[in-house]
Amino acid sequence: MLTSEMGDAIEIESISFRNSPASPDPSGSYDDLEIHIGLCDSDVLGSTYADNFIAGTRTLVLSSSLYSTGDVAVGEWFDFELDTPYWYNGQDNLLIEVIWPSGLGSLYPYAWETNENRSCFGTFASTSGAFQTRLPHMMLNGTLELSNTTFGEIKATFL
Repeated sequence: MLTSEMGDAIEIESISFRNSPASPDPSGSYDDLEIHIGLCDSDVLGSTYADNFIAGTRTLVLSSSLYSTGDVAVGEWFDFELDTPYWYNGQDNLLIEVIWPSGLGSLYPYAWETNENRSCFGTFASTSGAFQTRLPHMMLNGTLELSNTTFGEIKATFL
């Protein structure tokens, strides 16, 4: 996600995806699911996953031997609660990596066309993947940082 799309800093506590009509199943379970979050200094992804992260920023935020979503209706959001919240600084591009080798059921999130190579997809254990121009609809849930002008803006609103 480009920094221009992110806005302010946030303590990310969970990530939600919106279930699309393309999902063949009402639920999903993921074996050995891992989610890593980190920073990327480029607006353009390379096909080798590890090379996209700013060195030292790739952080394991969720690790589960079996993660189940429960039943999710089309159009509803399904959540991945992070084991460890991730502090996003609001200044760099954010990179989210989701990995799982197998599972049951398939949930497909809605996606939007970016007309640019904004995501990368590959098989489990591969170190590189194929570019995608679609990004999933997702919400980053957590606590936003208050900017240093917040109090002044609030006060000015009531004057």
